[in-house]
Amino acid sequence: MQRILVADVGGTNCRFASFCLENDRLSLEVATRIDSKILTSRESLFAALSDTLSQPVESADAIVVGLAGPVDRLRGRLTNGSLYINIEDMPACQAVRCLLLNDFTLQAYATLTPPGISALHVAGPAKGRSAAVGASSKSTGGSGADEQSHREARSVVGAGTGLGAASLLPVGTDEWLPVPSEAGHAAFAFLEDEEQEFRRFLCRELGRPFVSAENVLCGDGLSILHYYLTGQFFQPRQVGERALSCDTPTLQWYARFLGRFCRGWMLSTLCRGGLWIAGGVAAANPLCVTSPTFLESLYASSEATRSLLQHIPLYLVTDTDSGLWGAAFAGQTLLRKYGHTHTSVPL
Repeated sequence: MQRILVADVGGTNCRFASFCLENDRLSLEVATRIDSKILTSRESLFAALSDTLSQPVESADAIVVGLAGPVDRLRGRLTNGSLYINIEDMPACQAVRCLLLNDFTLQAYATLTPPGISALHVAGPAKGRSAAVGASSKSTGGSGADEQSHREARSVVGAGTGLGAASLLPVGTDEWLPVPSEAGHAAFAFLEDEEQEFRRFLCRELGRPFVSAENVLCGDGLSILHYYLTGQFFQPRQVGERALSCDTPTLQWYARFLGRFCRGWMLSTLCRGGLWIAGGVAAANPLCVTSPTFLESLYASSEATRSLLQHIPLYLVTDTDSGLWGAAFAGQTLLRKYGHTHTSVPL
């Protein structure tokens, strides 16, 4: 039996978990969550990982850390926070296999795990999930009988404190290549006069010459959108609770913007295997992706392009531990590739 310790560090929450790997089968042992703000250094991250799981990091066969920000091999920085991590010379990492990955690389891997299998089917043909490694909510193992027929590119997006996006490409007959991105920081496309007026308002409020998709769909952007439409200022979480959980003008605008971003990402990645929508906003407020406004915006394209989009399955990830499962899958892949020897391996 081998043990994989994982951390999924977001701008607001940090999730930890311990997984058991036995006979090439993953099982979730324990999962917990803390406030990301208390993580001020790489040392504090590994100390919290060990303390909250009651597992010495030195005893793990693999450690996988997902970070909500750009990652360069063994270094990474939290986009919406001050945490900087360099695990290259961490003493704890000298005795274990350790990976540092972008958090949406974890979400891409998670499409191959139970949270990807159990994700809510929203639109398009229901295919692609049979390629996942198992169907249990507690463990993974084996391959779907029709896996080969569904080995097509798949993508994931998610709005929470920040906006993440990544894709997953099939390689050979039994491997997958994750492709991280920073697409959430690209400029967002606004249409027509009404939206352009909001764009100017948002730029003024944020003090920016242009706004990114993350500025529109996450954090302060949620508060500003609701204020622009209603004159009421709420914190982002309150906007979700009061304005995205039912049919309101804020929901209509937000669903339209989210659908537009998803359409662009689907076309950019040509994810015929499916698009999985993760992240706290949509998971807590499913109307953001199940409302007619979202689907109208998603398919607002030429006839040929619309036909392509309508043949891509769309899923909503409702399991908030999906990133942990994706991290465990990455750890499993690492151990399968490099065996049992304890050593730090850069991605």
